[in-house]
Amino acid sequence: MGISFARIAYLSLFIVVMSLTYGCASVQSRGYVSAPAWAANYTEDYVQEFWVLTESGQRTGLEGIQVSEFSRGGTSGGHMGYASVPGVGQTIKVVWRVGGHNDAEATWKTFSKDVVVKGETSNDPETGNFLIIRFFPQHEVEAEFVWEWAKPYAKSSPRVDQLFYGHRVMRQLGE
Repeated sequence: MGISFARIAYLSLFIVVMSLTYGCASVQSRGYVSAPAWAANYTEDYVQEFWVLTESGQRTGLEGIQVSEFSRGGTSGGHMGYASVPGVGQTIKVVWRVGGHNDAEATWKTFSKDVVVKGETSNDPETGNFLIIRFFPQHEVEAEFVWEWAKPYAKSSPRVDQLFYGHRVMRQLGE
């Protein structure tokens, strides 16, 4: 029963994030959820940065940087924030900036999209919730809450994108 290096790295990161944030309630009042964001990019655009706003435009503190093109792995190489964000069924605004690796910031293009958060969360203290932000062609984006057990050999959620395990498996909007 072999376990891949990517799976070990993923679980290690997950356990670190969960241990650093243990004590935060998984589901908070007003339908907000405390969670980190992960980004999956199914485009050939390099996402320099992204952030999540409430429907009314307030910053949530959830953001990330350096999301690689699909052909280069499609995940983030930079900091992914942890914050309290609107939960499943609520609308958030995702704002992202696209530009080449060496392009001047003045040339980056900014996009934004209001999306209804889908997925499910868990209140079990032995699980962790996280929000996956997925970028698709034609400047489409979606947001999904996924939860997983915070145990090294627990079965992973089938909703977690294969990109996080080092497999370039294309996903379509709405899958």
